[in-house]
Amino acid sequence: MQLIRKILLILGLVFSFSGLKAQNETENLVQNLQTANFSNLLSFWNEQVEVTILDAIVAKTLNPTETNQQLQYFFNKKNIVGFEKSAERKLGNTIYITGKLLATPNKFNLTLLLQKTNKGFFIVSLRVS
Repeated sequence: MQLIRKILLILGLVFSFSGLKAQNETENLVQNLQTANFSNLLSFWNEQVEVTILDAIVAKTLNPTETNQQLQYFFNKKNIVGFEKSAERKLGNTIYITGKLLATPNKFNLTLLLQKTNKGFFIVSLRVS
């Protein structure tokens, strides 16, 4: 009986540490969005990212550099002054992050879809509405 408790305790610790690692990675991502640090954001993009910005009819699939440039252009054009995370949900190897991009006088919704690989989490989809 005690062996089973020890095994369950160890498994619980392993799962909690893996959850903390994912949370630390996403917090770093959120901080880079809050400070509009696009040079650091570049490492978070997947090789191909599905990008939809402000009700575009067709989503575009872009490489990391193009995605970074599109987001930076949007930040500059709309005078984005910050990012406020509303929610983060993890489902298996997928993480959803939602929040608001803050601009005067508007707010825009931001949704990120991250996928876990053996190298960490990468953004595979970006949507701004």
